[in-house]
Amino acid sequence: MARELTHRPATAAGEKAVMVAWEKFLSGGGMPQDAVRRMVEDSWRRCLEQGVSPVRVAAPLAVDDDGLHALQNRHQDLIEAAKPVMAQAREFLAESGTMMILTDPRGVILWVEGDPGAKFNGQDVRLIPGALWNEAVSGTNAIGTALASGQPVQICAAEHFCEGIKNWTCSASVIRDPYDGVILGALDISGLSGSHNTHCLALAVAGAGRIEARLVTSEMEKRARLLDVTLTEAKRWGDNGLVIFDRRGRLVRANEGAGLFFDSLGLDLSSCNDLGATALGPTTQPSPSVLPDWVKSDWFQPIIDHEERLGTVLAIPLSRQWKPTQAEAPPVTETGTGEDHFSQIIGNSPAMKKAKSRARQLARLHLPVLLLGPTGAGKEVFARALHHEGHDSSGPFVPLNCGSMTRDLLASELFGYVEGAFTGARRGGMAGKFESADGGTLFLDEIGEMPLELQAHFLRVLEEGEVYRLGENKPRKVRVRVIAATNRDLRAEVAAGNFRMDLFYRLAVTVLHLPSLAEHPEDIPQLVQHFIDLTARSHGVLAKPPSAQVLSALQGYSWPGNVRELRNVVEGLTLLAEGMTLTLDDLPPEIFSSPVPPPLRSDTQKTLLSKVPSGRLADNERSAIIGAIEAERGNLTRAAARLGIAKSTLYEKMKRYHIDRDSVGRAVPGV
Repeated sequence: MARELTHRPATAAGEKAVMVAWEKFLSGGGMPQDAVRRMVEDSWRRCLEQGVSPVRVAAPLAVDDDGLHALQNRHQDLIEAAKPVMAQAREFLAESGTMMILTDPRGVILWVEGDPGAKFNGQDVRLIPGALWNEAVSGTNAIGTALASGQPVQICAAEHFCEGIKNWTCSASVIRDPYDGVILGALDISGLSGSHNTHCLALAVAGAGRIEARLVTSEMEKRARLLDVTLTEAKRWGDNGLVIFDRRGRLVRANEGAGLFFDSLGLDLSSCNDLGATALGPTTQPSPSVLPDWVKSDWFQPIIDHEERLGTVLAIPLSRQWKPTQAEAPPVTETGTGEDHFSQIIGNSPAMKKAKSRARQLARLHLPVLLLGPTGAGKEVFARALHHEGHDSSGPFVPLNCGSMTRDLLASELFGYVEGAFTGARRGGMAGKFESADGGTLFLDEIGEMPLELQAHFLRVLEEGEVYRLGENKPRKVRVRVIAATNRDLRAEVAAGNFRMDLFYRLAVTVLHLPSLAEHPEDIPQLVQHFIDLTARSHGVLAKPPSAQVLSALQGYSWPGNVRELRNVVEGLTLLAEGMTLTLDDLPPEIFSSPVPPPLRSDTQKTLLSKVPSGRLADNERSAIIGAIEAERGNLTRAAARLGIAKSTLYEKMKRYHIDRDSVGRAVPGV
């Protein structure tokens, strides 16, 4: 926050100087130098240009009682997010003799909370629900000027443009949509100048931030319900191509059939962004006149749950002409001959077959793909297969780990830089990974580690297909398919304010979940043999077969490091074993002596989760972690396997939630 925004005339002399400046400004005599802040002067000039009456004594009413009720219904999400925040500030407001005000993006007051005396006095200037405090109508004031500038604003007494409001002081901060940054309204704290203090601006800014955080949580919950309801009723749409929009018409998810349909028309699925807004009516189909020729109005169906509109489904009936022909469909084999890159991924268990089948569908679509799964589950292996089976397989495959670099280094690696952009910049500049991957695929591992300030630039490249090198104003066109991967819960990261909601939903249009190794232990013997052969070829040693006891022990271990950990263990066994076969004596002690039961299956997981109380996401996660540690009597390896996360992730979360293992469950020695 700029220092200028927190300054306020603190003395009678200061107030008098501002009044003198105001009178000279209105008389056309010019503005005395440094008499008022630049932000106030700019606002006064806007008011004069827009014909605001300086003798106005109160704000006008924008709506009557019926109109106010309708307006409050329209902004119900904002009001529901703000009410708890405003209620929690009630004690401070009462002590300071001030009131907290919530407005819509036009500046119409929606809700008021605060000191009864301040609310009573506010009626004189119409600081009441339904009044319009837009700067173009009510002159310079914190609400209107914050909405006009998009910045936190404090307007002190004489700084108001209208004469009748000059005995008030107010502080306001805008509230933005967490998805796209659009201003949803403003949060203001107002009081007569003797009661308002310098802390009010900080409280307004903090309150607006808390409201935005509550909006994030609410939006995530509604989208999760939308997907749950849609998937539950999947049979309702049969084999149709499905595109799911949220309640604001924004693209959420699309299936393979929809992607193929758009490919057949030569359109990118991103063109659906314009369709969602046409289907916002609660029960009726959009008018055919507003739709493209290839879309029928009856293809749109509202998704309603418990009388609440969650979103819309565009169900595209796929006739034979839209289905992929044998020539279009990628060859599907399990022979590992090279005709299908997914068949070369080892694993024939149901979990792996499901993941590979889903990946084959996604490979055909030129859309971002979000790979979700624990560390070491093979996300880069799947990313390379997606690239080789996609339309841009002849282009480059460029990997980059976002979690292994500082913010500045990651920015230069992603976007590149021009010569002289910073100290130490390479002569002639450097192309970034986006440019290097032009015409191919950019694989970003650990996308959840990307610093928040870089995410906006990354999203702009995704949306516009243009990249700006650091230190350069000229955009460079790129055509890149992005595959992102993470082992983090990005929904929780969004709710915590660590990941942008708009970027999450841009990446999560197509999602591929990869199983942990503990979820498909039946593939371990095949993986073991593969890694033995690979190590033998790479190091020129004998490929020693494992005994049945070794395979049984390996299948009984939880593998918190997943396939990567298995590979490291098998490489060590192959290189260090002295006998002609691999025996139990060759195994690392933690594997042989500490077998861990497999992770909970879906039905058991549901039972465990059903015991977690509803409430804040962080509280539920903490409860689930404590429950898992208690169930495993303090054994963190087993607890991590039970939760389906890496042991390192479990340590991180225990530290975040201040969970002490010894106080939760009886620790197992050596674990």
